[in-house]
Amino acid sequence: MYTRSFPVSLNPGDPVREAVFRAATARLDEEFGDQVQVAVEQFDRLGPWVFLQGTMRGTQAGRPYYAGTIYENKRADGVMSDVYVALLKKTSETTVDDDPRSWRLARYAIGPTDVAWLTWPDEHEVPQALFGF
Repeated sequence: MYTRSFPVSLNPGDPVREAVFRAATARLDEEFGDQVQVAVEQFDRLGPWVFLQGTMRGTQAGRPYYAGTIYENKRADGVMSDVYVALLKKTSETTVDDDPRSWRLARYAIGPTDVAWLTWPDEHEVPQALFGF
């Protein structure tokens, strides 16, 4: 069981990080296939919760390519950022941490223009410390 009272960064090379990252970005894969990747800026765990914040990038390390998606018009209208955030919860204390199926995507935001995750601590009973506020 995970009992820390403060967030801990999930570092590159950690098998748990890789599993949670796959679960966190599955929604992006559904929306964009392999055209969008996430450059991680914050990737922390607190108890059964994980928060990922990053910048979406295209496969050539430039801006994401949204043509043909519902996000194309949002980008053109200036109401979309390159931010991607995701909140995940471990499905059970008995599941293994390094299996992507052990993590459920509780909330996510693709391209928010505000702090979309500001209400998530209250909505999901997650400690605010996980989000850095």
